[in-house]
Amino acid sequence: MHELAHDDTGGTGPLVVMLPGAGDLRSEYRFLVDRLSGAGHRVVTADLPGHGDSPTAAEYTVASTAAAIVGLIEALDGGPAVVVGCSFAPAAAVWAAAERPDLIRGMVAISPHLHADDSLKGRFLNAATRALMRGSWSGGLWAKLYAGFYKTTPPSDLDSELNRIRTMLHDSARRRAVRETLTAGRDGVAERAAAVQLPTLIVFGSLDDHFADPVAEAEAVSSLLRGERLVVEGAGHYPQVERPEAVGEAIEAFLEELD
Repeated sequence: MHELAHDDTGGTGPLVVMLPGAGDLRSEYRFLVDRLSGAGHRVVTADLPGHGDSPTAAEYTVASTAAAIVGLIEALDGGPAVVVGCSFAPAAAVWAAAERPDLIRGMVAISPHLHADDSLKGRFLNAATRALMRGSWSGGLWAKLYAGFYKTTPPSDLDSELNRIRTMLHDSARRRAVRETLTAGRDGVAERAAAVQLPTLIVFGSLDDHFADPVAEAEAVSSLLRGERLVVEGAGHYPQVERPEAVGEAIEAFLEELD
C-alpha cells in the first residue's frame, strides 16, 4: 500500500497520526502539532488518499482509506498509534482498528461522519456533490462552502488555506478523489465500531451544521464508540481550528491517560 504524504515531527515519543476531513489538507492540524509534539509525542499529519500531496488511488472508500492508514503506520515503524481524524477520517480509522488492532491504541474522532444519510435529502446531497465537484468551478464552490464551516472564529489564515484547497481542486484527478471521498458509503462501519475496543475521545462543535443536532450526535457517537466526549461551544465542523486551545487541552489530557 502506498504511503500517504505526511509531515513528521520525529522523535521517539508515542506516535500520533492526524488525518483531515475530505476536501481538506493535513494543515488542518497546524494549530495542534506544536502543542502535542511539545508534550513529547511524535506527531504525523497526513493527507488523505488523492488529496494534497498524497498519490491518487484506484478508489476512495472507507476500506481503501483504512488500508492507507495501516500502510502509513507500518511505514512509520513507530506504532501502535493514536489516530486523530476529522469528519470522514474517523470512519476509516475505526475500520483500520478493526482490521489491525495491533497498530492502533486509541482514537480521537472529531466531527465524525460514521454513518451515511440515507434519507431522500441525503441522497440528493450526495448526487449534487458528485455533479458539482466535477468541473473547473469546483475549487471556488468548495472554498465557499468550506469557509461556512467556521461558525464563530474563522482562522486568521483562512484565505491562504482556501487558496491551497482551490489549487488542489484545479487537478481533475484530485477533484475525483475529493468527490468520491465526500460521498463514500459507510456500510460496515457501525458493525466494526461496535466490535472495536478502543479508548476514544469524541469532539463536536456545538454549531456544526453537518448534523441536525450536533449535541445529540455527540451523545450517539459516544455511546457507539464507548468513549469520552467534548462539545466545544460556538465551534462548527472544525473545532480544532476554531478552538485549538480547548481541543488541544482535551487531546493532550486524553493522550496522557493512555500513557
